[in-house]
Amino acid sequence: MITLAKHIELLLLDHDCVIVPGLGGFIANHVDANYGGEEELFQPPYRTIGFNQQLQVNDGLLVQSYMMAYDTSYPFANLQMEQDLEKMLHELEMTGEYTLENIGTLKKGINQNITFVSPESGVLTPALYGLHSYNIKSLSSVVKAKEIEQKLQIAAATMRIVDDGEKEEKKVPKKPKDVVIRLNRRWIDFGISVAAAAVLLFCFSYPAMNNVGHETDTVVATCTPMPKVPIKSKEQASSTKPATKVAENKEKKETLEQNVSEVKEESEVKTVNEEKVQPVASEASHFSIVLASYVSQSNAETFINKLAKAGYREGRYVKNGKVSRILYADYATEADAQKALQTLRKENAEFAEAWILEL
Repeated sequence: MITLAKHIELLLLDHDCVIVPGLGGFIANHVDANYGGEEELFQPPYRTIGFNQQLQVNDGLLVQSYMMAYDTSYPFANLQMEQDLEKMLHELEMTGEYTLENIGTLKKGINQNITFVSPESGVLTPALYGLHSYNIKSLSSVVKAKEIEQKLQIAAATMRIVDDGEKEEKKVPKKPKDVVIRLNRRWIDFGISVAAAAVLLFCFSYPAMNNVGHETDTVVATCTPMPKVPIKSKEQASSTKPATKVAENKEKKETLEQNVSEVKEESEVKTVNEEKVQPVASEASHFSIVLASYVSQSNAETFINKLAKAGYREGRYVKNGKVSRILYADYATEADAQKALQTLRKENAEFAEAWILEL
């Protein structure tokens, strides 16, 4: 059975006014499309429903709808309409309101006045079916949004640069490692001997090279000043020249040997002094107590300071590649280390899990 509300809804699809005799008239109003508001919303055209209690004249439109629905005569259709209207008015009288599905709500107020509340979406209209509202942003709002986004990106980049600068300032520069160069004494002695041999070879070969020439050539430069010789005649000079050259060569040889020996002695003394000034580290193995392994430097320093406050001041942090340890003291033998560890375990609970490591 089709209700009275359904008849009114179907008639409003094609008509702008439907009068219910004894109740009032329902009027459809056309609302044009509009755009605006803070949300920048575009709304399509739609139809709203109003109610006028003063429209009471029966125009026969509603009765015709009943006649077509039930395929009956006018009197029977009018009777059926009046029965449905009576039921609606009874419920409106008892509850104070009556809801017409897809149309709106009737409310009865003071002095028997009837008010009507229409739905916000309006009434169904076939010509406007499928149209819906949507947002269309204006050009000014789009430009403003891009400017705000650019400012936010610049601010974020600035903050990132500041954070990176602070991190770089907080970085502690690494101390350069001390480089120790060890020289074998045998190689030093061998180098000094080679240098001395080269000097001797050069000194002996130089006079021989100068002696090759005419008889009138003069030998110049010796390691010691030559004594003054009286001028002799040509015959005397020719007779005494070989003996003089032999004596000079012998004296040169003795002087050069004396200088080489002095140089060698000075180098040996210098080497001994350097060995005394720069002691060579002992490569003998020793033993140490390991308190913890694979710890960070900050945690290790905290633990070492804790031991120092308790009177144990020989703790140290050692890192070799990826392995880091906290060591305590050094001992010449493993027996000494074991004995010391037993004593420390009795004195302090921090040494309970400690063990011995050979270094």
